[in-house]
Amino acid sequence: MATKRPAKLAIGKKVQAARLHPRTNKPMTAAKVCRAEGGTSMRWVVLEDFDGSETAVGDLLPIR
Repeated sequence: MATKRPAKLAIGKKVQAARLHPRTNKPMTAAKVCRAEGGTSMRWVVLEDFDGSETAVGDLLPIR
């Protein structure tokens, strides 16, 4: 009879960016964003540039 193997943990793995920002060519990361007018959604975000300003919120790209 086969024995069950424990599940592998994803702790410690580095997050890899899967997309580049179209204007700045900086790596983007998928993040869950809470917006006041629309609720939560998954968006592509440049984490180092995101400061919560209107410009930064306008640069969020939807995940498709």
